[in-house]
Amino acid sequence: MKYTFDDKEHLIDFICNEIITTAEATGILNCSRQYLDELVSKGKITPIKTINRVRLYWRNDIVNLLNKRNGN
Repeated sequence: MKYTFDDKEHLIDFICNEIITTAEATGILNCSRQYLDELVSKGKITPIKTINRVRLYWRNDIVNLLNKRNGN
């Protein structure tokens, strides 16, 4: 997938809406950070970037995982 942005504001809006942190992901999944780490180690979810101890995820990947967990 390739994304293009008309200006910096569109890029910032995209990042704010589509990229989430571990804390936001655990909130959506209603799980612990440790459980999310386990999902990553098992290959169930892949962070898009890891910086020190901070991982960033696509919001859509987390929502899809939630839907699979809930049988949707």
